[in-house]
Amino acid sequence: MSGPPPPPPPPPPPPPPALPPIMEENNPMFDYPPENWIASMIGTEGLVYRFSDALAYKSHVTPREVDLIEAAGGDLAMRVLTRVVRKGARPRTGTKSAIMELGRRFSFRDDMSDGADRHACVADMFLLLERLHCGASGGKGRGRGIVHGDIKESSFVWGRDGRLRFVNFASARFVDEPPNAWDPAHTTEAYFTPKRMGGGTAVAMMPMVPPPSVFDDYYALAVTLWSMYTGKKPRSRQFNQVNIRRSDLAEVDDEMVRAWIRKVFKMAGCRFWSPAHQEYGENN
Repeated sequence: MSGPPPPPPPPPPPPPPALPPIMEENNPMFDYPPENWIASMIGTEGLVYRFSDALAYKSHVTPREVDLIEAAGGDLAMRVLTRVVRKGARPRTGTKSAIMELGRRFSFRDDMSDGADRHACVADMFLLLERLHCGASGGKGRGRGIVHGDIKESSFVWGRDGRLRFVNFASARFVDEPPNAWDPAHTTEAYFTPKRMGGGTAVAMMPMVPPPSVFDDYYALAVTLWSMYTGKKPRSRQFNQVNIRRSDLAEVDDEMVRAWIRKVFKMAGCRFWSPAHQEYGENN
């Protein structure tokens, strides 16, 4: 005798409510208690708030960042639904914030416990980044590659369809744009390559930091994978200098992932050393 039939799958989440493409900051929709905004902040980095069950509100957004998000497209980035502009301003110059699709915070160690699931997740992150660089999206920038410029775990979120998306495009740039179009004000120097760091501190070097390259994104992803597998945040001068401790790399307990991280570090000109023996070498 067979048991009861399995329950039907849950219905898909409702789409975000229709919103106008542009709203002024004095719209009554934004009469929302600030203490609720703070309590509903998503993740640990970035001024992104849970605005409703389907929407997120991101403050301190520039028109350029919105342009890059729209160019990336909704299959690679969380979509901007509405530009919020200063009263009487034009979107091209007066955008100050944005209403976006609500994503779910990505936490590798909480979301992925099985080794196979972790490998699949890492592969998805690679593919997402590769498509961003190649311009392989359905956005307005189709065919025009984008460098994200600030890859780290908090730059990924789960979309409504259960797939990873990028957020935080403040440091992004088009691959084919002139270097002076890039804004160096939004970077995380712990994920820099040694070459990009220039051997100095982020504060001292910031005005001279070159725009991020495709390889800079992959190097930042290597540091991100180290962080995700170890559960640690990279220290300021841990991976953005030429000399890297073998013991730091050895903390990654997955051999395949560790080998890829090591390969990327070597491509960046890094050397591996053991403090106890003051020895340099290529073996981890």
